[in-house]
Amino acid sequence: ATHGAQLAVFDETGALIARSDVIGQGYRWRHQIAVAPFGPHGEMELVTVLTPHLGGIVEFYQLTGDHLRLTAQLGGYTSHVINSRNLDMALAGDFDGDGNLELLTPNQARTELGAIRRDENGATVVWSLPLQGVLSSNLASATSDDGKIWLGAGLDTGMLRVWLSDQ
Repeated sequence: ATHGAQLAVFDETGALIARSDVIGQGYRWRHQIAVAPFGPHGEMELVTVLTPHLGGIVEFYQLTGDHLRLTAQLGGYTSHVINSRNLDMALAGDFDGDGNLELLTPNQARTELGAIRRDENGATVVWSLPLQGVLSSNLASATSDDGKIWLGAGLDTGMLRVWLSDQ
């Protein structure tokens, strides 16, 4: 309550393995999105969004001994709207078929999806998708039998935007 959220990693028996630093301000949280080989050299990293409905900072963490170490961050993105139960506004995957993982998440205004990738210099938006409205739903994706990725997003206009990868 006084220091805000802290990430913690436990093993399958429930033993604590590692922790991150606390946010430093009470009643603030991090939205954990995915653990995958996001690192610039394929290192496993945990990606979160710090205070998604306030600050909206995408953060990447690596396990170093008994500590989760912040390796990169990028502001201006969200994964959650305050007072909403919608907690799936972000996805992780190789959405452009180039062999690198991206975090796909909306900007703070929820009018555009940004594909955020880790590199040697931190975190970068490598491409984006304008929504032509405000995101009002979870993001959904599926892979077809031929390996193409379908991505869907509901908008405040009542429209469902669907994209199909060309990979």
